[in-house]
Amino acid sequence: MIRFEHPLSERIRNFLRIEHLFNRFHDESGCPQSVWSHHLALLTLFEMMECAGRAELKLDILQELERQKRILQRQDSGETVCAALERIHSVTADLQAVQQKFGQHLRENEWLMAIKQRMLVPGGTSPLDLPSYYYWQQLPYEVRKADLQGWIAMLLPTCRAVRVLLDILRANAWKVASVAEKGNYHHASLAQNIHLLGIDVAPDYQALPEVSANKYFTHIRFVAASRESARGKLVECDVPFELVMCSFDPVME
Repeated sequence: MIRFEHPLSERIRNFLRIEHLFNRFHDESGCPQSVWSHHLALLTLFEMMECAGRAELKLDILQELERQKRILQRQDSGETVCAALERIHSVTADLQAVQQKFGQHLRENEWLMAIKQRMLVPGGTSPLDLPSYYYWQQLPYEVRKADLQGWIAMLLPTCRAVRVLLDILRANAWKVASVAEKGNYHHASLAQNIHLLGIDVAPDYQALPEVSANKYFTHIRFVAASRESARGKLVECDVPFELVMCSFDPVME
């Protein structure tokens, strides 16, 4: 099954993007086969800097972590709850310890900002345009990886805190087996505390879900996967799928 996720707020959308970029950076920076994997890792680092640069992001994360801590403290203190509380405490302390604005150390690095600017120009990071960057690319893999790890170190507390929140969100879910008749599915309403929808569909159907959702109405239409057009045509067959409704709060079935 392939899971497609649809956030129901801009806050969750931003969390998902940060998680995606962090996962991408991890894979790219750890690939020793080609120097271009580290070029992509730098590009991802710059995207992360812009994506998570909102001033309110840190406050949003800390407030939700505190809320989740209070929810857990009201539950029976078993081994699972204690482990979850310890995880929340750890990422909260790490995030609070970061005093500077997200990515500020990157913005103050003139060399990195020159590379970021040249990446906007087609072919702008060639050896003739950025000889110092070309020199860095010729350094051993271990040296380049250490540099990348140093540059992302100040961003990791934010990324890890976001991951903890998304783990909590995905774990607190209600699943419903559903069928999109001739590619269309309608749900009368969602509970007001649903923050994320997951749509699990078998790859054999070659169908992509397009979601329109609010607290009053949910419409999911499945379109054919296409490598030629940005938007495929509505599929004509019935598509079975599982609708996963995720919340930071207790989900009422």
